[in-house]
Order: sequence, then C-alpha cells, then structure tokens
Amino acid sequence: MTFFLLSPCHFHANFLTRSLIFLSFSQRLMHYNMTNSNAYLPLHALRKVDIYSMLSVAFPSSDQYETERKYDYHHSRRTMLYFLKLIYDKPNNQAVIDLINKCSRHVDLKRITDDYMTLKNISEPYREQHHSVGSDDYWELKSLKRPGPLQSLEYISKYREKGFNDEELKIYWNYDEIKRLNEDDYFNPIADQDSHDALQQSPVKTRKNPGKIQFIQSGIEQAVFQVPPDKQVIVLDFADERMPGGYFLENARTQEEVILYNSDGYRGLLDLKYKLMDGGYVLPEYGVAYIKKVVFFQKSDPNERETDLIVAACYDLSGMGEGLYKPPSREKYQELYDRTYQKFQAIIASAVANTHGNGQNTYLLLGPIGTGAFANDMKMVAGIFSKILNTQLMDSEQAIRYAFDQIWFVSIDNLESFKKHVHDET
Repeated sequence: MTFFLLSPCHFHANFLTRSLIFLSFSQRLMHYNMTNSNAYLPLHALRKVDIYSMLSVAFPSSDQYETERKYDYHHSRRTMLYFLKLIYDKPNNQAVIDLINKCSRHVDLKRITDDYMTLKNISEPYREQHHSVGSDDYWELKSLKRPGPLQSLEYISKYREKGFNDEELKIYWNYDEIKRLNEDDYFNPIADQDSHDALQQSPVKTRKNPGKIQFIQSGIEQAVFQVPPDKQVIVLDFADERMPGGYFLENARTQEEVILYNSDGYRGLLDLKYKLMDGGYVLPEYGVAYIKKVVFFQKSDPNERETDLIVAACYDLSGMGEGLYKPPSREKYQELYDRTYQKFQAIIASAVANTHGNGQNTYLLLGPIGTGAFANDMKMVAGIFSKILNTQLMDSEQAIRYAFDQIWFVSIDNLESFKKHVHDET
C-alpha cells in the first residue's frame, strides 16, 4: 500500500493562526492534556492496516480544497489526530508507535500535536454553514428547523435531555478488539463491562439459538415495532462515517436519517461526537460505533421500542466523494470484498457482544447497507453477510447466526434480488 503525506508547510500555509505560532510545543501539549475524555483505544488490537487508515484521515493526500471539504468540514481530521495523540499517552504503547513509524517516517508526536492544536483553534465549518455562533457544544440541537429534525428534538427533549450515559456509548475499532472482550484487561471498563460479563457468563461457543433469517419489506422505523415486545432489538444504522446522522439537519430521507427522525438516536451520535471524539466525528474504517438503549417512537401510537444501534458505514463507490476512506477501485474486486468483509465482521461481532444474556431473545435487524447512494454491489453485500452469518465467529462452535433468535434483513425496497444471494444454510 502506498501512503502519501502532505508536507507540514502545505498544511500550515492556510490554517496557522498568529497566536498559535508563539506557543511552544510543550505549552501546546500541556493545553492538550488538560482536556477530558472517556475515549478508549485498544492498543492490543490495532493492526498495521488500522494505522494506515488512521493516518490517511489525519494526514490526507488530497489537495487543499478536498481536505477542507471532506476531512475538515466536520472535524474528522482533528478527531483522528486526537486519537493518534491518545496512542502516545497510553502506557505499553511502543508496539503501536513502531507501527506508526513503519507506516510513515514523517509522523511523530510533535507533528500530531502541532496539527491537532492548529485545527483545535478553527471553528467547525459545518457549524458556520448553519450560522450557529458561539463555542458551546451540541450546537446542532439549536439548529433544528426542518420537520424531521424537529420531531427528533421532541423525543430527545422528553427522554434524553441529559444525553446517553457513558456505558451506553461504544467505539469498536475492528473485529479483533471485539473478539477479545471476554478476556480480562482487554476491554473498556467504562463501556464494555456489561459485554465482558455477558460473554464470560454465556460464552459464544455455548449459544445454540434458532438463528432464523427473514426478509422484511418495511421502513426500519416500522420494522422495530414488528418484533415481539419481549425481545431485544439490535438495528444496523447505514451511517455516514464523517458526519453524525448524515444530512439529518437538511431533512434528508436515507435510512440513517429516518432512524433518527423516529428515535432519540441523534442525541447518541452527538454524545459520541462530544464525549468520545473531541467535538469532531469519524467512524473507524474497519469498526463501528455502538449505542445502547435508543428508543423509537410512533406519532400515532404511545408505544415505544428500546433498541441498540450499530453505527457503521460502507465505502462510497458512487464517485461523489462522501466517504472518508478511499475505497479500492471496482477493478480490484477482491480487495474491495476483503475490506468490506472486515467491516461486516465487526458489525456482526458487535451485535454478538451486546446481546442480552445468550442471545436467545435477540433480533438483529440488518439490511442492504451501502447499495443505495454509495453504489455498492447488491450481490457482494448480500454474499458477505451470508458468508459471515453462516461461518464460525468469535470462537463459536457453529455458524454465528445461531447466537441470535432471528436475523431480519429490512428495506423499504423489494428484497428479492438481495435474498437470492443470502443462503439460509440450516
């Protein structure tokens, strides 16, 4: 893999502020360390490919316009620099620092901190687009003007005014991290104590549930209410990896926005942004975010439905440049398949790790993620889900689908073509 870095002078030419020039490196580092964070980085699970991925966002090879539009508009680059800085703050970090040095000879703590502090002094451009003034967090909740977002705000104000708890917000960087959550000292004690305990009490290899696969043509906001009331529901959010909720504020109607208009989930995404991501936003290329106890509502019915959300993204193959991570070209099918496979492994594993008990009452709601605006191939997406669900995972003794009661593939579109490539290997 070839990796390119912008030169320091390219980066600083347009962003460096006069006051920052006179701050020494030690002063900037001291200022940085005063910030508070519940962010957790699994140093034991980070691989070379993960480091390449992080560096590609922190130090993009694009021109200035593309860097500002894609990586800085929602502070994604700043957030990734923040995560890289955390690596240097952790004990027992030498193996990961060695990986960083192997991926690029031009990156060290000083450069990471310098670039981070430069971006820290710049207002989020997306905020300026929405004419939000001041420096307070959660400005988005004061910028809701359209019907869908206003409906969401009604639910958030009523049920989640204080936000989500720390133990309800999780970031998983890859499948390797999730696989080891059952081991002592290899999990985030704030967010994943529940998963650690459940995986020890009900090991995945002992789970022998029905694992029934069904195809449901429905809006996701309706499908969650079709699950029997005594069951746990885990929903895959077809997410945007660089902005919380995609074009939520613009009242767009993709699957993620529809979820958020009909639940209090938007507050969860903002809590990820401000509690764990230093006021920016980024989803790991090979991982997911996970939000527990998101509640769906129905306008015409007083019923509510508690769910968990798996927040994950596919590669953008449309050519529109919406994604953070550069995908392989369509000509490199096997590489695209392999990298997408890693994403989907993390999706399924995150659900396994967060089932109630042994998963015997858990419904996992998936769907044709990435096959709409992002133009991923329906056959490939269906085939990867099928292969993973019908394969051993997380030390299971049989196909991982049997860690669940049921798996539903949900879409407003006809699922016949998708269904042809999902094999029910009972």
